[in-house]
Amino acid sequence: MTQLRSRLAQRLEAEIAAWATLPGRVAGLQVQRCLLLARHGREQEARTEMGRLYQRSLVQPRAELTAWLHLAEGVLAFYAGHLPLAHLRVQRAQDMAEAAAVADLLPWSLAWRAHLEVVARRPALVAAAAQQALASPQADAGVRYRAATAVALAWSVSQDPVAVEWFTFARQQCLIDGDDAALAALLYNQTQVRALRIRIDALRGRPGEAPSALLSVDSVSHFDAAVGGTARSELTPLVRAQLLLVQGQVAEARRVLESQLPALMAAGLSHIGHSLLADLAWCCVEVGETARARALAESAALELRVEAPDGCDIEDRAAAHARLADVHQRLGEQDSAARHRAAAEQAWVAFDQHRADWVQALEAAGLRALPAAAGTITR
Repeated sequence: MTQLRSRLAQRLEAEIAAWATLPGRVAGLQVQRCLLLARHGREQEARTEMGRLYQRSLVQPRAELTAWLHLAEGVLAFYAGHLPLAHLRVQRAQDMAEAAAVADLLPWSLAWRAHLEVVARRPALVAAAAQQALASPQADAGVRYRAATAVALAWSVSQDPVAVEWFTFARQQCLIDGDDAALAALLYNQTQVRALRIRIDALRGRPGEAPSALLSVDSVSHFDAAVGGTARSELTPLVRAQLLLVQGQVAEARRVLESQLPALMAAGLSHIGHSLLADLAWCCVEVGETARARALAESAALELRVEAPDGCDIEDRAAAHARLADVHQRLGEQDSAARHRAAAEQAWVAFDQHRADWVQALEAAGLRALPAAAGTITR
C-alpha cells in the first residue's frame, strides 16, 4: 500500500505506533486513518482496513472501537450520497460517545453532525452541534476544521460576509493538522459558494460579482489531483458550467452539462439536478433546438412537481423555475413562462426567509465571532 503524503497521515501512523499497547486510545486514530484514506480517494483500502477493525471488535470487543466505527460508516455514507444513513450512524456515534464516555470521539461526532445538518439545511441543529464541538476541551485542529467549515457554509447560505472569516479559520486549522485532502475540499467549498452567489444574483437580475471564479474552479481540480483528495470532482465541472452560462458561453456550458449530468445522476446526486436540467434546456433553446429544449423543460418541471419540499434546496428550486421561465418565454409560451416566473418569485421569498433563519440561529449560538485560536492542540 502506497503511503499517503500528508503530514496528518505521518502523524497518525506515528501515534498509532506509540499508543499500540492502549487499544482504547488507538481505536480513534485507526478509524481516522481509514477516513483519511477515503478522503484521498482510496475508499477500497479504507474499507479493507475497516474490515480488519470490525474483525478485531468481535474478538476483543471494546466500546471505543465500536463507537468510532459508527462514525466511520456515517462519514463514508455521506461521501457516497446516502444522507439518511450518514445521519443515523453519526448520531449513533455521538450517543455511544456520551454513553461510554469516549471523550475524544464526542467532538468529532458533533463536528460531523454540524456538517451533515448544513446539507440538510437545519440551522438550529447546525448551530448547536458546531458550538458544542468548538467548545469541547477535546477539540483538536481536525475537529475545529470540520466544525468551522460547517459554520462557514452556514453563513454562506445566509450570504453573510463573515463566512470568509470562518473559511480562513478553517484553513488555518487544516494547515495546523497537515491535512491536504481537507484543504482541497475547503477550496472546492469556497469556490462553490462563490459560484452559487454569482448565479443567484444573475438569475434574480441583481448586480453582482463577475464570474471570474472560473479560474478558481480549474484550480480546484488541479490542487485536488496534486494531493489525491476527493473534493467531489464530479461537481467541479458543473459549477464551471453554471458560471459559463452567466458569461453567456452557451455552447461550452452545453458541452459540459451533457458530458457531466449522467455522472451526477449515477452518483446519487439527482436531487440537485433540477436546475441543471433547466440550464441544459436553456442551452438548447439558445441554439435553436426548440423541440429538445421543450422536452427538457417539461422533464425538469415534472421533477420539481414531484419533489418533496425538503428534497432540494430552496435556491435550487428557485433557480430552476427562473430558468424555465426564460426557456418558455423564448419558446413563446407565455402562460408557462408566467407560471414559472411566479413560482420562482415565491421560492426566492422563501429563500430570503431561510437566510434570515440561518442568521438568527448562528447568532443565538454565539457563532458570529470566531473561537479563540487553539493553534497547537494535537491528538
